[in-house]
Amino acid sequence: MKNRKTTIVTVVAFTLVAVFALAGVSSAQTTLNGRHQIGLNAGGWNQTTDARVEIQAGFVTTTVENSGAYGGIFYGHWLAENQVVFVSLGSMIADVQVVSGMFEVATERAMVTPILLGMKFYPLKSSLTSSVRPHIGAAVGPFIGNQNVEVVGVVITSLERTELAIGGQLSAGIDFALSRRFMLGATAGVNIHSDFKEPIGGSTNYSGPSFTIDFSVLFGKGKK
Repeated sequence: MKNRKTTIVTVVAFTLVAVFALAGVSSAQTTLNGRHQIGLNAGGWNQTTDARVEIQAGFVTTTVENSGAYGGIFYGHWLAENQVVFVSLGSMIADVQVVSGMFEVATERAMVTPILLGMKFYPLKSSLTSSVRPHIGAAVGPFIGNQNVEVVGVVITSLERTELAIGGQLSAGIDFALSRRFMLGATAGVNIHSDFKEPIGGSTNYSGPSFTIDFSVLFGKGKK
């Protein structure tokens, strides 16, 4: 089921990108060297948990299905017409779990936040005079796992724990300059990071594929 959902999302995303291309987006040719971008992206990471209910003596544990929803912000600067340096901050919902007892209810939420610094390249020379630009990229940085547990009973108790891992991402995708001020993109990547010392949301490692749709605002005069 989860593979079917991932396939559907991917097909829809690439279909939308193809529609923009066929609609003549390439006519919005623009020079990018020296310019800047600030943007948002949204998509999915590999799914890590399924919905389930576990019943034990005096307790009922409900784990909410995690679709690997991911969102983030990014900043980029074109060092050259074919090179972009970028920094990104994102967040993936790793797990949501509710444990119900006779006298209290505990809710656990876990998230993984990668903070990445990287480079993106447009390898096709022919694309540098077009607004349709395939790209490849690589980035490195910390992956921060955060787990929060709130227990509601006679008293309310909140506990929070943070774990740190080091990793990176390899990516490939395509950018479309919609105009001098706006850009749309689609990016597929593979995220790899070291294990957390202690589990975050039931796992010590969330390495795996991801896919995002990216939208950004371009600014700066640029240079030839």
